[in-house]
Amino acid sequence: MTRAPRRAPAEFLGVALAVAVVLVTGCGPFRVVRDGAVQPSAADAVKRKLVRIRGLEFRENVPLVAVDAAEARALLEREVREQFEPGELVRIGRVYVALGLLPAGTDLERAFMDLYSAQIAGFYDPVDRRMVLVNEALETRGFTRVLENVTRRDLAGELVLAHELTHALQDQHFGLDVGRADVGEDDAQLAKRAVYEGDATLAGFAAVLGKLRPAGAAALAGKLEGVQEQMARDYPDIPAFIRDTTVFQYVSGVNFVSWAYQDAGWEGVDALLARPPRSTEQILHPEKYFVRPENPTRVQIGALAPYFRGDEWQLAEEATLGELTIRLLAERYLPRAAAADVAAGWDGDRLLALGRDDELALVWLTSWDSEQDASEFFTTWARVLASRHPDTPVTTDTIAALEGVAPYHLERRGTKVLAIEGALEDDLAGLADRIWKRSTFEPNVPFVPLDLAAVARDR
Repeated sequence: MTRAPRRAPAEFLGVALAVAVVLVTGCGPFRVVRDGAVQPSAADAVKRKLVRIRGLEFRENVPLVAVDAAEARALLEREVREQFEPGELVRIGRVYVALGLLPAGTDLERAFMDLYSAQIAGFYDPVDRRMVLVNEALETRGFTRVLENVTRRDLAGELVLAHELTHALQDQHFGLDVGRADVGEDDAQLAKRAVYEGDATLAGFAAVLGKLRPAGAAALAGKLEGVQEQMARDYPDIPAFIRDTTVFQYVSGVNFVSWAYQDAGWEGVDALLARPPRSTEQILHPEKYFVRPENPTRVQIGALAPYFRGDEWQLAEEATLGELTIRLLAERYLPRAAAADVAAGWDGDRLLALGRDDELALVWLTSWDSEQDASEFFTTWARVLASRHPDTPVTTDTIAALEGVAPYHLERRGTKVLAIEGALEDDLAGLADRIWKRSTFEPNVPFVPLDLAAVARDR
């Protein structure tokens, strides 16, 4: 949905590190940032270690700057302004509120900025191709400060710098997306960012630890599983959808990338960057990329062109939600395990949101792996729609409909489910029939699995 600057959340600092505790004080000449400035010798040491471990050379210099928290937020706000047109995030937020992903009244831009500003310790700017470190975030305290004085190393600074410099290596060797994604390809972009963050997180820890055994990559993924609950405790005022989408990129990203790392080391990770996954489904279920590859079905919604010929309706948003977003959406209404089960059969989807003055209409067409999966989603979404509207719908196992001020039409045909919300016209059933006839579903074309064994042989 958004392209956020690359960042290193503070809760990951110090995971899996354990040394003897000896109380020593002092500011330390070994710090990456000291007195508000990046120390070249300390930064160069991290760069050399990262190049050795990651196996990729820097093709060009990456400028390093240190800023305070206020400057960092201003830079992030500049990134947002460059990536989104004026009012675009307001429209997207309105759509996600209507869908149920966000609570009413959510200011999407402010919520993202509040989370990133609170968490950010540094980020790689792919537009200016420079590395930005945040002074306050690198002022370690307590146990981490003790560790640093014992080891004579700036553990927090090294981890953040190595993490973000890995993004610079990704950019220089494989290219990072610096603009808006192709229209509707939100889910694929989120999956790609999970690979970026998984790689950078593993590389950051490898740089701090000196090496990373294959089994250690999987162990790190397991240790990060509690981050979602920790974020919920630390940031209860940030909507769960925003928190969990951010955490997904790191936690699920590390787990996914660890599959390649265990089989083929960093060369296997490079292969992922060259041929990234195409859906969050593959990130959540790595076997659907590495073992039994499944590409998502590409869904295109037809029959809506007449609504855009005049000035009445405007396209507010077009998106592919994907398994992760559907799972998070279902968690608003179901226990987490049940929500995961409902979303697990996802095969593809497309959402179109149409706006007219204060009105908003949603057309959401989904494809599922089996009729049972489609039926489970239909039943769940019928209950959601019924709870969202005061009247009782007419419901069968294939159609749920409500007429009136806030009409909707939900229909399942085989492995496909169509949901229409809003007064696009009086006869939503007739509109649904036209959409069914004119929409397309590009087949799920399997791709040749990534041969990590061959990658490993070539190392």
